[in-house]
Amino acid sequence: MAMTERWATRHRPIYGSEDTANNMRDIFSTSLKIEALLTALATPSGKDPKEWALAKAKGLVVEWGAVWATSETTGLLKNTTDRTRPDGSDKESFPSASTSQAFSYATLSNRNLESIDIPSGLRVPIQVSNIVMATGVAWQRLENNKHFPSDIIAGAAIGNFLTAFVHDAFLGLPEDSRFGFVILPLKSGVITDLRFAF
Repeated sequence: MAMTERWATRHRPIYGSEDTANNMRDIFSTSLKIEALLTALATPSGKDPKEWALAKAKGLVVEWGAVWATSETTGLLKNTTDRTRPDGSDKESFPSASTSQAFSYATLSNRNLESIDIPSGLRVPIQVSNIVMATGVAWQRLENNKHFPSDIIAGAAIGNFLTAFVHDAFLGLPEDSRFGFVILPLKSGVITDLRFAF
């Protein structure tokens, strides 16, 4: 076990005990999931009820797809790397699924908050608290000796970047964006178009 994991597990500087760490992880994870759903429902989607319902359906499907892509990528990497956890309980250490999921929900909430008409003085603290809660989930995994630091860093990166990519690609970005991704159905398959501007 590396020095960081030993120190965090031995001293438990944030949570104090394994039970408290587990409880806080559950609270943070559940809060982030609920907030992602509520912010998705609160984003502007038109005044016509049909337009609103279609926009909400599309948004929820895309956001569910972002969480699903994050979960599947994390699972695939766990099965491929076969890394033993610091506590020796199994070989599913890399990357941290709890961390990737927490950062996925935090990213969705923060993206949604950008679209909701609320004062910046309120939006920014909420966005920061989302990152703090996701980081709290990640730290719990380290403090309870379930992951190495590299596991939680990889989980955070996957959760943030993959979720942001799917969200922005399928819900659209402003016209002055430097990035674009489109899927067009054809009779014989699909065409995908991915563009980056530098």
